[in-house]
Amino acid sequence: MDNLKALKKTVFFISFPLSFIGFLFPIYAYSKGISVMEVGLLYSVFTLFTIIMRPIVGTFIDKKGRKLGLILGIAFYSFVNLLLMLGEDIKYLMAARIFQGIASTFLWISVDTMISDLSHGKNRSEIFGTIDQSINKGDLLGVILGFIVVGYFWQESFKAAFSLYLVTSLISLYFAITKVEETEALKTCYEEEKKHANRNFNTFLILMGLLAFVSSLTGNVYLIYMRDNITKELYLMAYLFLPGAILSLFLPKRFGKVSDKHSREKMFIISILFTGILYILLPVVKSYVYFLIVHTLISIFLMVEGPVESALVIDVVGENQRGKSYGKYKFAIGMGNMLGPIAGSYIYENIGSKIVFYAKGMLIIILCIFSVVYFNRIRHKEIHRGKLINN
Repeated sequence: MDNLKALKKTVFFISFPLSFIGFLFPIYAYSKGISVMEVGLLYSVFTLFTIIMRPIVGTFIDKKGRKLGLILGIAFYSFVNLLLMLGEDIKYLMAARIFQGIASTFLWISVDTMISDLSHGKNRSEIFGTIDQSINKGDLLGVILGFIVVGYFWQESFKAAFSLYLVTSLISLYFAITKVEETEALKTCYEEEKKHANRNFNTFLILMGLLAFVSSLTGNVYLIYMRDNITKELYLMAYLFLPGAILSLFLPKRFGKVSDKHSREKMFIISILFTGILYILLPVVKSYVYFLIVHTLISIFLMVEGPVESALVIDVVGENQRGKSYGKYKFAIGMGNMLGPIAGSYIYENIGSKIVFYAKGMLIIILCIFSVVYFNRIRHKEIHRGKLINN
């Protein structure tokens, strides 16, 4: 089996429980008698462990191998599904969230690094988009099956759902162990980054961390705003995400291919520029239909940004120490994603529900301008170095 196909199957099966856990974990916790404060603690401990582990895991997979990191990530995820299936109190759920943080770190840093190893400069965004599509397909199928299971096995609904996800995670583990091969880049001799590349990458990390911070400002107030201003119907809120979910099954690869052909930097800048503009327009929209259209357009531009941003990590840092680089990158965006919802909630409650969307849109546009300056500066440095080498 082709290594990329094996990796696609691996991420497809491990992605089944992702959205289901995201949507229903609080309800599941409440059903076990967990308090609101304890649920908040469960979310915080997950974030904490992902942030702590990311730099460590990046260096680990550079030294020990990407395949080992992938296997460990899936094995930990399998254990998470087992704990959620057996969990009856806060101790089980706390352990599940800790191991989920560890699993997430091993899995996705290993996957990103393997994609980088399996691709090259002319197809890197396309390959990232291909894997994104496999993740989205597994995620969508998993959440559909999860809700079906909940509907048919109400008394033991969550236990039945996580039993299903345990099976799919073990299938993923089978593919990871038997079909996925170690990527070639591990066999090369890694050198320390050159000073200019390291400096460029540090600036890139700050930029990506700030973008993650701004992008997550509305993460935990988005549906609250929609409920208060657009519709109170739960099924209409669910339909809001359906067009984007369907489009995510086939667009990321195509967008990645376009980005590889024309310019990853330009596609990144265009995607965040229009995302910022759309977030400014969002509070102006009053009807459900127009809100749905704007939300779907935002989802589309995020599909452009995702594969491109992942590919830009290696474009900026160079070909060496890929695992370490993705570990740092995930750490930077993790910090942003942790702090953003706190700031967004404060703005929403104390300054204004619409202000947080206006602020988010304007800040994304400002970061877009910084991105233009940043990439132009890198390009000028490369041209200058090229002239020095030729002379």
